Amino acid sequence: MLTPILSILLPSLLTLTPLVSAHGRIVNITTSSGNTYSGFDPAVFLKNPSSPPPLAAWSADNLGNIFVPPSSFSHSNITCHRAGTPGALHIPTPPGSNLTLTWNEWPTSHKGPVLTYLASCNASCTSVSKDALRWVKIDEQGWLNSSGWTELGGTWASDVLIKNGFSWTVKVPEELEAGAYVLRHEIIALHVANETDGAQAYPQCVNLMMGNKRIDGGVDARKFYKENDKGIMVDIHHKLDGYAIPGPKLWTAAEPVEQPNEAEK
Repeated sequence: MLTPILSILLPSLLTLTPLVSAHGRIVNITTSSGNTYSGFDPAVFLKNPSSPPPLAAWSADNLGNIFVPPSSFSHSNITCHRAGTPGALHIPTPPGSNLTLTWNEWPTSHKGPVLTYLASCNASCTSVSKDALRWVKIDEQGWLNSSGWTELGGTWASDVLIKNGFSWTVKVPEELEAGAYVLRHEIIALHVANETDGAQAYPQCVNLMMGNKRIDGGVDARKFYKENDKGIMVDIHHKLDGYAIPGPKLWTAAEPVEQPNEAEK
């Protein structure tokens, strides 16, 4: 089903399909067993609006170079992008396994952290209210070092993602209660974060089915970040003493994965 904004814009956008491109979105999710699932592609939906293919990935109205700015961090759009709508399927994901999330592109100038969260929705996520989801952070990477500073801001997690073919691998925590979960994967671009409302968030969501241990607690996505957080309002054009990765602390059961090429920095 198309989201309301996408339905309204459809007539005029059908002629612009080749132009539908964001700074980045997830195109594939690959499991440890080698199965690959498609991410949400606005162009595919525009070509076949009456019967779009069912996906585990959430759909959104993120047409063109659209991002979520800090002024909208307390709005539902920060959860799974603009007007995010749950996917119709779930990706079978054994606890303790890895998922590799591949983006279609990411500009080298858009340096920033890469973050991944997980939220439980009990038996199914296909009709869950995004505002009811409570998230724990299972992976994070931010500023790695000052090498290559003349190229803008040193080495960041986004640089590692680009070097690895626009992909990022996350490990699903070993102990999760059986059930459905939403994985939220995000890059925050900081190239104009020295300006008010300058940071750019690109959250992407996908439904998973797994389990052993329940996620207790968790945070509403609308409370992840504030406009003036040190990791959001930051000037990466000058040398940093350090970088405070935004959002809640890593979940106690999180098992971050060292990315290929990360050690090279």
